[in-house]
Amino acid sequence: MNDIRKLNNQAIIVICGVKNSGKTTLITKLIPKFTSLGYKVATIKHDGHDFEADVEGTDSYKHKKAGAYGTAVFSKNKFMVVKEQKETDESQLIELFPEADLIFLEGFKNSSYPKIEIIRENNSSKSVCNKDNLIAIASDINIENNIDDLDINNKIIDLNNIDEIAEAIIQYIDGK
Repeated sequence: MNDIRKLNNQAIIVICGVKNSGKTTLITKLIPKFTSLGYKVATIKHDGHDFEADVEGTDSYKHKKAGAYGTAVFSKNKFMVVKEQKETDESQLIELFPEADLIFLEGFKNSSYPKIEIIRENNSSKSVCNKDNLIAIASDINIENNIDDLDINNKIIDLNNIDEIAEAIIQYIDGK
């Protein structure tokens, strides 16, 4: 997997594109595909804006609103931590998933992680990501009529062909 493979043998794959390109939709289709193949999958999403991480009315929400800089909730099977911290980056969050075989990062179009970029008709017309380690473009644009407009030299996969997108990712991970 080139220079991006982590010491704990994880694959980190970015799904990127412009706003409303379908990043979350693609990830939610890829997760069951990879879990059915035996991968343990985690996801990390970058939000360019601040966000509310807790549901209004819950105890942890009330604790946070009362001034706690962090809250944690846990049960027998899961936990959630909300913590105010400046300059958090994805590498800190990747460390929270040591048992994951595959981590999808949503966003991160300017990173050097291996990536699939989404280019959708009526949403975007050209590649906007850092081309380092670009595995493929996933698109629903009629490529024969629009290839010059895309200004790319990468493999183009039908955005609706989850099997082909998954295969491109697997081939990249396996170094083929």
